[in-house]
Amino acid sequence: MSAVASLTARPRRSASVRTGHPNSAGAPRPTVVFDLDGTLVDTAPDLAGSLNHCLTLAGLEPTTLAEVRPDAGRGAQAMLRAAYARAGRPLPVDELAGQTARFLEHYTANIAEASTLYPGVALALDRLAADGSILAVCTNKTEALAVRLLDALGLSPRFAAICGADTFACRKPDPVHLHGTIDRAGGHRAHAVLVGDSETDMEAARRAFVPGILVSFGYDAGAPVRAMASATIDNFGELEPRLLDRLTSAFIPRPL
Repeated sequence: MSAVASLTARPRRSASVRTGHPNSAGAPRPTVVFDLDGTLVDTAPDLAGSLNHCLTLAGLEPTTLAEVRPDAGRGAQAMLRAAYARAGRPLPVDELAGQTARFLEHYTANIAEASTLYPGVALALDRLAADGSILAVCTNKTEALAVRLLDALGLSPRFAAICGADTFACRKPDPVHLHGTIDRAGGHRAHAVLVGDSETDMEAARRAFVPGILVSFGYDAGAPVRAMASATIDNFGELEPRLLDRLTSAFIPRPL
């Protein structure tokens, strides 16, 4: 994968060290926190593969990638419920539990078979790192799965922290998750942004009092979500240091 190959591997930075160097005005460089699924990586193909594995074993017809994408960032159970609903078949609690375990087992073993970086991710990470920004990941995947995926794609060393749904006591949109990620990365909460693709991400940013940047090409970027965002980008070429500076210097938190 050419996008991955262009990245220079670096040891993951200690969370106790603040690595963002100040700008000419003396302010620290921003901490840029990324969502994972639908933001950095298009994981829908592998998620669809694991979903169809479960459906086939249950005697149901496989679903299409287009049908999976709207639920791809919402977790295994959301995808299973939606697939069973499309098939007109009830999904009892005990069957949901068994299918969830089956889904996760298959997905863990096939996590990066067809998942790909979105165009421009590698260059954007290079650009932000060169400008001194601290980079981190805050995802509602479990931490182990997030690290496994990022390791497979060669991205893990680029992030000062990779925090999942089980890293802290709460998960997005609870601000504990985002604040904890910023802290673990050695960043500054007052100089941070969250880049994501969903209502969950934009709500997490709002609750944490940080700007939220929405990627328009993700899984959940409709008009209501766009209205929640501090800014929307259509590609990673637009994620530039000057945008981060503008957002962090002029950001006024919206009322909760």
